[in-house]
Amino acid sequence: MNFNVIPSLLALTILVAVFRAILRQSSTERLELWLTGWFLVLVHFVAQFVQVGDGAWARWMAVCNLSFLALATIVFLISFSPMAEDRGHQYMMAAGLGIPALLYINAPIWNITSHAFYYAVTVLAFGSTVLLTWQYYRKLTPYVAGLGTGCVVVSVVMAYCVARDRTDIGVTVLLFSLNLAAAILYWRRFHRLTAGVLTTAGGFVAWGAAFPGFYLLMTYFPTARVDSEVWNLPKYFVAVGMILTLLEDQIQRSEYLAHHDELTGLPNLRLLLDRMDQALAHAKRSGNKLAVLLLDLDNFKEVNDTYGHRIGDLLLQHTVLRLTTRMRVSDTLSRSGGDEFTVISEIASPQGAEVLVSALKSALSIPFKLEGNVINASVSIGFALYPDDGNDTDSLRAAADNAMYAAKRASRLQSASNELFQSAKSEPHAIS
Repeated sequence: MNFNVIPSLLALTILVAVFRAILRQSSTERLELWLTGWFLVLVHFVAQFVQVGDGAWARWMAVCNLSFLALATIVFLISFSPMAEDRGHQYMMAAGLGIPALLYINAPIWNITSHAFYYAVTVLAFGSTVLLTWQYYRKLTPYVAGLGTGCVVVSVVMAYCVARDRTDIGVTVLLFSLNLAAAILYWRRFHRLTAGVLTTAGGFVAWGAAFPGFYLLMTYFPTARVDSEVWNLPKYFVAVGMILTLLEDQIQRSEYLAHHDELTGLPNLRLLLDRMDQALAHAKRSGNKLAVLLLDLDNFKEVNDTYGHRIGDLLLQHTVLRLTTRMRVSDTLSRSGGDEFTVISEIASPQGAEVLVSALKSALSIPFKLEGNVINASVSIGFALYPDDGNDTDSLRAAADNAMYAAKRASRLQSASNELFQSAKSEPHAIS
């Protein structure tokens, strides 16, 4: 047994447990792939632990050692790639990258020396990578051109190593390239200068550089001895960086939810009040009027009771999509209550508010089709104007609220009147 690997085994076991605990709290596709990747790294260390002797057992453990390490990097790479949108794409990437990589990496262990075999594997790796990239992007961009150039360079170098009977160098180049690609994709996926992203991307670069570093050290300084944990440090940097990235994402998410509605993504009441203060200050400076519109969906409770809360949530989301098409970019639409929305719009005259009200009502005039259900939605709208109806946020919101309830009462009276009229029409007239 290789007892020098025990510290790495313990460290990776803890890391797998940590990622498993994180996954239980927040289950996502990316986290599942990260957990899978670290589990594969753990298996890699298990293979190192039991890789002893020179017989068939040692050879099989060498295969497991390199294979699981390469597969872990490929799994990480897939988790960062925009091409891996679903399970099908993930399996395609795993096969397109994993099969050629495993064939090339493990062939020297089994003393395969056929140049034709290595050339065929290199062509397969190049072709599958280019095909996967083109299938997703479908057009030539600087990034796609860069990926293609990188594939060409790596393929040429690996083919050159085969021609010079130095497949061991080719294996080193392949492992370095996979980790470098993971670093690039990680940076492109998160693309921010934070401790988590920089640590992870830098860790992948160092992880990849460890392979040529080890090869050069063994070639030119064969008597030098470097503790195995030194070579494993980049793996821990990657793991710590991933955990920091998750914490950064959680902080960003918390900050976002502090000011936005989770269901619709609209500003919540807290952010609405801040934007109203800013809009009022701007209206005072510019001399324009400010319209504050309060919208309330009619019969929303009946939709929830009849079709369920899922359809109710979908109705809210689709309502937002329609309303935003009738507003200017400078306007603010906020979800200020369960089925209530508030609009802030700077206008030149009261007629501007009336035009906006008409546009928002017409946006909901066409029935919604949600999961096979046809739902008619209408909205009651009340509005208040600065400075006509108030000079501050509270007075404007109170005036808009009163106007909205007046509009809702008028709508109910109109509906009742229509029902009575239709009922009267249906009754036979008396004959005298």
